[in-house]
Amino acid sequence: MSRNRITAGPRAVICQETYLQGEISIGAGTVLHPQCRIVAEKGPIYIGKNNIIEENVTIFNKNASPLVIGDENVFEVGCYVEGAHIGNNNIVEARAKVLGTTTIGHHCIIGAACATEVNETISDMTVVYGSKSNRRQQSEVFPTQAALHARHLDYLRE
Repeated sequence: MSRNRITAGPRAVICQETYLQGEISIGAGTVLHPQCRIVAEKGPIYIGKNNIIEENVTIFNKNASPLVIGDENVFEVGCYVEGAHIGNNNIVEARAKVLGTTTIGHHCIIGAACATEVNETISDMTVVYGSKSNRRQQSEVFPTQAALHARHLDYLRE
């Protein structure tokens, strides 16, 4: 990509120290912390609304097809994300890695320092955890998570 084409929705917060390259769309209410990197090298990156992207996160699209990130996800400090599609209400914890053209459903957790396979499909409500990146299914979505996410966003915007 030769040009940067960055768009941001209303109430999006993009810190000055954020690095953005390529065609990137940032949804309403999304917060990008300092030192995060969003690089659309070959294809665009579409980030939905009310996401939290913390310090030193790298989101990278090496593919010609778009990397689509849904709504209300949290990308914690130092995680690395490639992939093809990430659904809604997911948490990618500190230093976790989403690799290749992986697709992640909704309400998933990629645990701290865990990694996906290069071209994996993670179904809804999956938790990746432990030193060997084991997988298990959650039995229910915890409603308190949405309230915490909303309060966290309000705090960051202030």
